[in-house]
Amino acid sequence: MTARILALLAASVVAFILSAKAHGRQIRLERELEGHHHVVFGTGTNPPYVEALWRADRVRFWSIVAAVAVTILGLYALSRVQGWRWPFLHGGGGSVAWLTVWGSMVTAFLTCGFWSLIRFRGAVSAKLAGTVDAEWLSEALQGSAWWFTAAVLATVLVLFASTRRV
Repeated sequence: MTARILALLAASVVAFILSAKAHGRQIRLERELEGHHHVVFGTGTNPPYVEALWRADRVRFWSIVAAVAVTILGLYALSRVQGWRWPFLHGGGGSVAWLTVWGSMVTAFLTCGFWSLIRFRGAVSAKLAGTVDAEWLSEALQGSAWWFTAAVLATVLVLFASTRRV
């Protein structure tokens, strides 16, 4: 493997972790806003609200992963049939596998995280002004902005670098 490919894979891991962190943080904020500050991961019992939130998020996440993966594979097949140049990593099958796995999951993390942020803002608006701690809310929104900005920038950097011809 060339140094360029290794650097791209390392940047992909960073973008993946940042997008997963941004998504997970946003789901945690939604749960905390509803008063559920402690949960049990894995086998354990959680409040019905938390279980429903996680279940719905898993359905959204894996549906997006599947849709993006099918789209990528379809575009690759179309590019082969039409004789178009596949723009990622010089067009090899490895680039299709990387984009299908990495791209679909990062897209799902970012999309589900943004949906969670929108739901969070709606839930804050629906609550009485006096019931949400203003300092907590300000820090929550600033943190969300930071994590999503970092995740999106890292993802854009990886996609840009993967299409660059050397």
